Amino acid sequence: MLAASAEHSGPAFAQSNGIQLCYETFGDRSDPPIVLIMGLAAQMIVWDDDFCRELAACKRFVIRFDNRDIGLSTRFPEERTPGMLEILLSQVARAKARPRYTLVDMARDTAGLMDALGLDSAHVVGVSMGGAIAQEIAINLRSRIRTLTSIMSSTGDTNVPPPSLGALGALLRRSRASKEAYLDQYVKTWRTLAGTHFPFDAERTRAQGARGFERGPNPAGVARQMMAIVASGNRKPQLRELAIPTLIIHGTADPLMRFKAAPDLRATIPGAKLVAIEGMGHTLPRAAWPQILGPIEQITALENSS
Repeated sequence: MLAASAEHSGPAFAQSNGIQLCYETFGDRSDPPIVLIMGLAAQMIVWDDDFCRELAACKRFVIRFDNRDIGLSTRFPEERTPGMLEILLSQVARAKARPRYTLVDMARDTAGLMDALGLDSAHVVGVSMGGAIAQEIAINLRSRIRTLTSIMSSTGDTNVPPPSLGALGALLRRSRASKEAYLDQYVKTWRTLAGTHFPFDAERTRAQGARGFERGPNPAGVARQMMAIVASGNRKPQLRELAIPTLIIHGTADPLMRFKAAPDLRATIPGAKLVAIEGMGHTLPRAAWPQILGPIEQITALENSS
């Protein structure tokens, strides 16, 4: 198949914004570049290899990477780890957070990776926290982004409906130390976050979790990423000023970032297009890829986006 033929580089490392990022690429470097930004607690491999190959087969040069404090990118073991109570209180009471870094720092990480790859600009696709990081690139580094695709994310407005108790519990559950316990929990977490319509592939999810375990979990980094989200606040005023082709993709059964966040985001960014995927949760199920990849291919083909 064409998708399987897309060239895939092995893991490589780049200096970016004072840290080191681990990244991989798919496809031909002469094609328009797309940078994929993953979400909270998720390593770059959650952008499934075949998903990346199919995107590369659409004549796109695809880059995925580990955010700071996750996977094989720079970690900060010497830094204070915020407790879950502190994070929740910062969110609910809007108390002053004390983050090691913010989403703007993570946006600058992405731009630094683009510098290392010799890219002046790229199409940027982010999922969940990655969608918020992509928005920060559009707000603060406008010249670096050709189009914005925000998947299952929000404006940062805390007035959107909160996660379900099950999804929140899955997110806050303490990571297990042994491999088998970790994998059992990994599958359970993603099953909880999956929606109501698409089949859940437990075997593929477990295999993905095994890859992540070998690369090394980092619960303390997840807590710092959560604090970065809380500290970054509401982006609505800045998003209202954007003039950039924008695509919003969101599942109607998302238990973590509720679907109401999607029309709110669409109403905030001028001209944004919303693709609602019926029954999809806070995952990227294989059966939904055509509904995700098709719109991404379309927006990244816009003549005025290069």
